[in-house]
Amino acid sequence: MRVSALAMFGCVILGACSSQTPEKDRPNPGSGTPAQIATAQNGNVANGDQAAINATPQVSLTEEQRVQLRELAKSYIDDAAAENTQGFTAVSGVQDEVVALQPTQVHNWTVQLQRGQSYRVIGGCDNECTDMDFELLDPSGKIIERDTLPDSFPIINVTPQSPGAYTVRFLMKTCTVAPCYAAARLYHQTGSTTAPTRADNAA
Repeated sequence: MRVSALAMFGCVILGACSSQTPEKDRPNPGSGTPAQIATAQNGNVANGDQAAINATPQVSLTEEQRVQLRELAKSYIDDAAAENTQGFTAVSGVQDEVVALQPTQVHNWTVQLQRGQSYRVIGGCDNECTDMDFELLDPSGKIIERDTLPDSFPIINVTPQSPGAYTVRFLMKTCTVAPCYAAARLYHQTGSTTAPTRADNAA
């Protein structure tokens, strides 16, 4: 499902007609070094490995392409959610978090969680990303849950013991052509449920 959606997206948006979009078929690279391009497109890249960023092809995207890549990343959450949200509902008033990242970069998303409520965070990233991880930090900054499986749709579950501001940390492990767009959505339990069939990656 991911491949067919990617092929359609590539042909329409990036001018490619296969699921593996060649570099020459993506938007024209910007001018300057990869790090300069990354900084111009995505702000401060100090929290990423500079060597990895320098070694990654960079592309310049139009605003329309950015919007469509954001929607693509969110569509992959929809795909993952179809199989992993039985008994869960997206939290009302909390918008999806979508961010453009360089390889090795991290991004922190703060969410307000209530004590005793069961939550699930589902992530997804675009076709140039094959591995993204999640960590969940409690209000004190301690990692209490993580998903480090080598895939592009991390899922974490938590039932907080205290209310407060929790941090979902995105870790962009692979990004073959940057920037890569990553997204996350917060769900809470509203009915009977089963846990996703995934390895136990709790901290």
